[in-house]
Parts: sequence; C-alpha cells; structure tokens
Amino acid sequence: MNTKTTFEQATVGNIPVRNRIVRSATHEGMADRGRVSEALLDMHRNLADGGVGLIITGYVSVSKTDNPGPGTVSATDDSGLEGLKAWADTVHDRGAKIVAQMNHATSQIFSKPQGTVYGPSAVTDPLTGITPVPFTTEQVRDLVREFGDAAVRLKTAGFDGVQIHGAHGYLVNRFLSPEFNTRTDEYGGSPENNRRLVLEILEEIKTRCDADFPVWIKLNGSDFSRSGGGLAQDDFLAVSRALAEKGLDAIEVSGGTMFGQFSPSRSKKHTAYHLDFAKALTEAVDVPVILVGGLRDIQTIDTVLAETDIEAVALSRSLIREPDLPRRWMNGDTRAAACVSCNGCFNPKGTRCFFHLTEEEKAFQKRIMKLMGSKE
Repeated sequence: MNTKTTFEQATVGNIPVRNRIVRSATHEGMADRGRVSEALLDMHRNLADGGVGLIITGYVSVSKTDNPGPGTVSATDDSGLEGLKAWADTVHDRGAKIVAQMNHATSQIFSKPQGTVYGPSAVTDPLTGITPVPFTTEQVRDLVREFGDAAVRLKTAGFDGVQIHGAHGYLVNRFLSPEFNTRTDEYGGSPENNRRLVLEILEEIKTRCDADFPVWIKLNGSDFSRSGGGLAQDDFLAVSRALAEKGLDAIEVSGGTMFGQFSPSRSKKHTAYHLDFAKALTEAVDVPVILVGGLRDIQTIDTVLAETDIEAVALSRSLIREPDLPRRWMNGDTRAAACVSCNGCFNPKGTRCFFHLTEEEKAFQKRIMKLMGSKE
C-alpha cells in the first residue's frame, strides 16, 4: 500500500492531476440542442476554480440509436466539435483535467423518446414502463463503432480521457445484467457473452485513439436488484478483471439503479457506501480504483486514501451545492459538506442545488421529487 494524501499531485488512471478529488459524472441538463452552452461552461469554470483535480462530465450521448433527454450534450457527429473544445479548454485553463462520460440511455428515459428505443433485450423497464426493441447483432457492432467515433471526437477536442458509463441501469449495465440481457447471440446468454459489448468498446477506443489514451469505466459493485437477478459482486469483479486485462486505465466504483433496493444517490445517513466493493476490487485488479458515494467530510476521505489502495475519491451532489468545497478544505475550513443529500438538485430544467432555487422553482422540484419517489 502506498501512502497517499488527498491534496497531493498524483497520476490517476494515467492522467496527471493536481489532487485526488474527482467530480463524479453528474447530469447537467444544460446543453443547447445537443451542443455545449455557456451555462454548461459556467458550471465547469466554477468546478475547476473550486479546486477539484479532475472533472468527469455528465452523460455525453454517443449513438444515433440513443434517446437522450433535453439538455444532453451529443458527440454523434463533428458539428459539435467547437463546443467540445471550448469545454475542455475551459477546465484546462483553470488547472484541472476533464474526462468525458460516454453513455446511452436505452429504456431508462425521463422524457418522451424521439425515436425507437433500443436495448439488449425486450425486457420492460421497471421505472419507465418502456419495452425496448432488441438490438440486432449488426446494430451492436455498429454501436461499438459509434463509441469509437465519439472517443476520437472527444480526444480531438482535447479531453484527457473518456469514461464508459457501465452502471446505474444504463446501456452497458443492462448488457452486463442477466436480469435485462436475455440474448441468445454472442452478446448474451453467459457472463462471458454479457460482457462482450463493453470489452469490444474498450478495444475499439484503444485501437482508434491509441493504447495510451486513458479509458475509464464506472461500474456497479452491485445492482442491488430486488429480484436478485441483476449484477452482483462476483460479476462486478469478473468484468473488472476482464477489462483490466484489456488495458482499462481506471474503474470508478458505484452501485444501485433507479429502481433497485438502493438508488445510486442515497440519503445522508449512508456514508462511503461503496467502500467494501472498492476495497475488494483493489485486491482483484492492478488498475486504479476510484470510490464514489457518501463522501462528505475530508476526514473520511483522508482516511480512505491513507489506509486503502483506493487511488482517488469522487464527489457529486456535494459539489453541486459547493463547487468550491475542495478549495475550502485545502484552505483549512474542514467542516463537512453542506449538502443534505436530498436529491433536489436533479432538475429537468438544469441541475442546481435545491437551496439555490427560487420559491417557484422549489415548488416545481418538490413535485418532481414526489413523482420520482425516494429510496434509501
């Protein structure tokens, strides 16, 4: 075990960073018809000025078979390159690094779909009620190429790396999950076939962008499936080992789905709630591990980094309320994050802390929170 401190310069996932605090991918909802907007740049200026070492962007759509919600950035063609470059430059100019999260919603859609909804299999989404059309085998191969195309664009725009979203009930997680992947071709039917898609995506990106271009992934340590049929810890460790063998650069450990026993974003009474999964992973693979989930005080973060082989920690909701939280901690104010973990920040009109909304906006958001429900 290497002795690590939170605010030291380091290399995480083959990316040099000024400290070990990462902004975990967070839905922003601020794009303008798929393009980077000034509001999105402002959010990332504040985050970079606030002292994080690296920012993982919110969901970037990479496939024309996707149905991203309003406000989602698209990297499906070259027309948005100028905005993508401005995004990367904005963060770099303030001393931080930036990794783009590549995603596909499949049937986990929170707005009206604009086209056919595709998924690994015709399994109805428990949250949205949508039954997707299964991808054909050839469409899956096209999907792999689209991930590669998008990665090339993001590298061209100046991003320091990309992260595949393999968690929380989105596309890659659905292919990995036996609960949602009931295919009988080479992309389903066994744990080895279920992970074929993500392995091919990794290989495609590494081939197209060069082997030294950092590729990270976000994985569920467990789906916490109510049926017991979802991805569990043994599956998580197996896919992680397979990815590590293929040259993956870092794994961010998360867990849960929008409809599972636990959601990805739990209430305040839960602290460092994926720590055991992350520690198990450090013993299973020789790949940098990043821990996310319930990290709200610098004392806990310092302890995790000093006493385990976890390389970095990631924060999300705390940085929505206080984008300058890392700088506050660096300057000696070690009070815990002000965030109360209410999930009131995830607003269809653009992600902002609930306590920063107008009274009219708060009333609207309370209706949304009631509609979505609350899971521990």
